Amino acid sequence: MEEFDIVVIGAGYGGATVAALLAHKGKRVALVEKTALAGGKTQTIDRKGYKFEMFGAVGIPAHNSRFHELVDELGVADRVEFIIPEGEVASVRYKTPDGQWRTMHTALQQTGAPEEMDNLKRVFGVDDEGLAALGNLYMAVLTLKDEELETLDDVGMFEWMQQFDLPASLESQICMNLNTLFVVPVNRLAASEAIFTMKQQVLGGAGRYSVGGYGRVAEVCAEYVVECGGAYYPKTRVKRILVEDGRAVGIEIDTGELRAKAVISNAGIQPTVLKLAGQEHFPAEYVERVKQLEPSWSIAGFRYVLDKEIFDAALIPIFSDQSWLNDERFAGMEKGEWPDIPLIAIDVPSAFDPSLSPEPGHQIANCQVFCSADPESDMAEEAIRRGEAVIDELWPDLKNHIIRQEPYGAKQISGLSRDSVLPGCGGEAVGLAQVVGQVGKHKPDARTPLPGLYLVGCDAGGRGAGTHQAVDSGFNVAAMVDGDLK
Repeated sequence: MEEFDIVVIGAGYGGATVAALLAHKGKRVALVEKTALAGGKTQTIDRKGYKFEMFGAVGIPAHNSRFHELVDELGVADRVEFIIPEGEVASVRYKTPDGQWRTMHTALQQTGAPEEMDNLKRVFGVDDEGLAALGNLYMAVLTLKDEELETLDDVGMFEWMQQFDLPASLESQICMNLNTLFVVPVNRLAASEAIFTMKQQVLGGAGRYSVGGYGRVAEVCAEYVVECGGAYYPKTRVKRILVEDGRAVGIEIDTGELRAKAVISNAGIQPTVLKLAGQEHFPAEYVERVKQLEPSWSIAGFRYVLDKEIFDAALIPIFSDQSWLNDERFAGMEKGEWPDIPLIAIDVPSAFDPSLSPEPGHQIANCQVFCSADPESDMAEEAIRRGEAVIDELWPDLKNHIIRQEPYGAKQISGLSRDSVLPGCGGEAVGLAQVVGQVGKHKPDARTPLPGLYLVGCDAGGRGAGTHQAVDSGFNVAAMVDGDLK
């Protein structure tokens, strides 16, 4: 048995952040991770010298992010070099209603320059009136105050957008972006979360990456915990959370017990409550609420290593007016009724950091399509098949240059991150869906009803898109736990 101030379960970005910040505050921390690497779903792996993320990861905002705050707070900025590509590093592929493919090369942070407006007109077939409607939407996004945002927790983003009367093509472009950021139906995506992140994207740009891979910051956080006198346990599964006299007092792992004054779980609220701690330690109404919480969707696709630079940008969204997803469209996909073009997101890590490839001129890419979070669903296979067909159409030479091709879906995501403890859950790409009824005042509290047990990550304590939400949660929960222990 070993004694710590705090035990953190899971070294995803929520867990790695809270562990490092509490170590920085002088706490002795144990960080326990079931896989070999820190970073959760965005950990960076090595395949024969080629480095890439298990799943696509690009940070928003690019500038002035919580990631920047984290490395500055810990004093490790010299160990993390952020990459924010300049120039036209995104390539939008849009299929018009009459079947034409149109391409728009663009920067990851828009300036409103005349050439950008001309590009929008050309690709999306809109006039000055349509661009004015788009400008009105973004003006509202930028000027809404925090207290006004709070009133939009219970308003769906698609409903909020209707007041601006956007042309269908520009509506598709925004909905595509929101689907990609949040991996939820745009009709139930909470407007408060969507607008908050869109504002970050406008002011701070998109496309933050790290030299050495997107998981680098989490790896440094794990190292920092050890440097501060704590312990890091990779490849270590938590068997259960120890509960004594109505309080969480540590965890059990294969080699024994790790005791602590507080336990913080980045394993997901449902696996934490229903499996690791045990629902018998929580009020019945809380357990029922946990069981009813909705996960985000999952993603499925291919990780490619290519012997030639096939893709022409660092980020490539591919879509038509039928591609963006609400509840109705996703339900149709689950029944086999797919759109003409499934919504595809391609990110190319080697375009951000060429050192990820041991061979100059080789390319690493991740191609993603949305699917069910159910690890047992066969939807991932269909998503991959349909996505591959579109990629073959746009890049017919790709198949001749594949060195390595790895498929993945909800089952692989669940194996890497959160255990499946309820039907339809486990393979979620983000965590809890940021939909109406699950954000703001409705979001689970980071303090659970079991004293001494806290939640961190995308299920509690933060806001924003993806890993930025997880790091935000890490900051907030670190302050909460530090205050409680004092």
